[in-house]
Amino acid sequence: MECQIFHCGTRYMNSEIDQRVVNEIFSASQAWENMQVLTDDIGSRLAGSCGEVAARDFIAETLDLYGVDEVNVEPFPHLGWECKGEELRVVDPVHRDILCCCAGLSPAADRLEAELIFLKKCDLEEVEARREELRGKIVVAPYHPVPRQVKMPIAAAAGAVALLEARSVAGGLQPARTCAFNRIGDIPTASISREDSDYLQRLAKRKGSVRLRLSLESVIEWQTSWNVVGLIRGREIEQEYVALGGHYDSWHVGSGAVDNGTGVVAVLEAARGLAQHKEHLRRGVRFIFFGVEELGLVGSWAYVHQHVNELDHAVLMINNDVGGRPIRLISAGFEGVRPLLSGVAQRARVDGIESPLDVEVGNPGWASDHFPFWAHGVPTAAIGCDQVDPNAGRYVHTPADTADKVYVAGLTECAAINAQLVCAFANAPLRPAPRKRREEMELLLDKFAWRQTLDTLSAWPPEALLARYFNGVPGRSVDSA
Repeated sequence: MECQIFHCGTRYMNSEIDQRVVNEIFSASQAWENMQVLTDDIGSRLAGSCGEVAARDFIAETLDLYGVDEVNVEPFPHLGWECKGEELRVVDPVHRDILCCCAGLSPAADRLEAELIFLKKCDLEEVEARREELRGKIVVAPYHPVPRQVKMPIAAAAGAVALLEARSVAGGLQPARTCAFNRIGDIPTASISREDSDYLQRLAKRKGSVRLRLSLESVIEWQTSWNVVGLIRGREIEQEYVALGGHYDSWHVGSGAVDNGTGVVAVLEAARGLAQHKEHLRRGVRFIFFGVEELGLVGSWAYVHQHVNELDHAVLMINNDVGGRPIRLISAGFEGVRPLLSGVAQRARVDGIESPLDVEVGNPGWASDHFPFWAHGVPTAAIGCDQVDPNAGRYVHTPADTADKVYVAGLTECAAINAQLVCAFANAPLRPAPRKRREEMELLLDKFAWRQTLDTLSAWPPEALLARYFNGVPGRSVDSA
């Protein structure tokens, strides 16, 4: 049974310290400057690149400058990937080159030729119904609604020889995306633009069978990446902590401003404000900047692997991924956190929004860095954001995800809300929600209808994924909660 929140919890949320932290963030925000350093000065931060190392060092140095109690850089292994070449050509009934973008962790394709076939979703139901048609074909399927790393194994199991994922919106861009989680994909995979997908469909309608030639070249090898962790020690309850994090890697094609420079700078700015008043935090805070999120949430899985014996002390994990204008607070099935979330929602300062932010206790998805914590029964939360520029979210994972797409005011607003959440949960008189047992998480898994997807990804149960990711790698434990 989840713990009850007493009315005195409101006193902690509305404390003078909470307001001092928020005022500090709004009055002297460094979020936009940090965004420009991360995206304009450093740029692309693909795992294994010089940009990743530069971002790691920038984050660690900034945390130290802001005055947190301790900064640690924690290494972990991962399967690294670098694209060396990509080429797609129509070879029949016409000859025409088409731009493509090799998927992360895609196997090589050496002038692979095959007829194409179009699918509407490439989910299990559609593939099963058309299984005989798929064998030996190159599948073309839209970006949404099925993730690429789910489409790829489904298509491969049906005998397809390659997958081309077509961008769902116009703009002539080919989005980067992994085709597998920390393993080499089953079939060569790449993306094409919406416009080129439409062209191929028109060509097939006019001419009949269309044949493509695909060449992909990558370097895939084991590498080391890092999580950067800043600590503020609790002044009263030393073992317990609130985790506040987001991933700092990006794809090779661009600077990753919205995804996820916004999350990085919102956490950094929250750290700056909280460090000014750290002596008033009853519980500790861990500011965690995850590496290698884009290739399979590897950094966040590494963190829970390396710190599994400390997860009982985690009061809440707050994830920041793809910022904008904050409009809601979300938790994944932990009703006990709702009162504290509601208190922060009532007092959040967001330009243009007079009423309290919405609060949802529901399904936040499995594809971001909260999930490894959630999978171990740790309560999680996130700030749900809207894109003020309706096109901004369309540019993630492309060269167009640049700093000019960022809603600048939202960086500071999200930072302040992060700090308010930390203050609320770090200073609550009682833990708002206990860590859930495995059987409880299994029930939520079915409630959210995640099981089939996680089975396809080989991402459940957590100890099996951890063994696959870090087999033979020293760690404290890979036992389930």
